[in-house]
Amino acid sequence: MMPRLRSLAGRRATAGVAALEFALVMPVLVWLFIGVADFSMAYHDELQLSSALSSGAQYAFTTAQTTTQTVSTLTSAVTTFVNDVIALNLQNASNTTVSVVFNNNLTASSSTLAAAGCYCVSGSPATYTAATCKSTCADGSTAGTWLSITGTTTYTPLFSADAIFFQANGLSQTVTVRLE
Repeated sequence: MMPRLRSLAGRRATAGVAALEFALVMPVLVWLFIGVADFSMAYHDELQLSSALSSGAQYAFTTAQTTTQTVSTLTSAVTTFVNDVIALNLQNASNTTVSVVFNNNLTASSSTLAAAGCYCVSGSPATYTAATCKSTCADGSTAGTWLSITGTTTYTPLFSADAIFFQANGLSQTVTVRLE
C-alpha cells in the first residue's frame, strides 16, 4: 500500500492559512513584547528612584552626624544631592520632583538639628507625635529628629499606547531617616 500524498493545492491552502494566522497574531505579540519592555524599564526607573532616595537618606544621616548646620542648609543640601543622583540614573523619566521634609514640617527652620524638637514616628504613612528627645516611644523606639525624602517622576513609555498604564500616578517613593 502506498502512502497518500497531499495534493499541491492542499499544501498551498495550508500555507495560506498559516500566513493569515501569523498576520493576525503578530501585532498582538509585538504589542505584548513592547509592553513587557516598557514595564521593565519603568520598574528599573522606580528602583533607581528608590536607590537615589536611599543614598540621600544616607547622605543626610552622615551629614547630620558630622556637622552642626541649620535644618534649612541640611534640607537644601540633601535636595541637591538627590537631584544630582536622579539626573545620573533615570534615563526614561521626566518631571522629577524631590521634596525634603524635616520633622513633618515643610517649612525649613533656621535652627540647628540639636535645637529642633523630637518626635515619635509610627505607621505607614508615617504619623509624627511630639515627644521629649531621647524618650521611649509607644512602639519601644527612641524619640528623635526625622527627615523624609519624597521623589516623584513620570515615566515616558516607548510605545504611546502603553501611556495609560504609566501616567496615572507616576513613580513615587518616600524614605524616612532618623537623624538624632
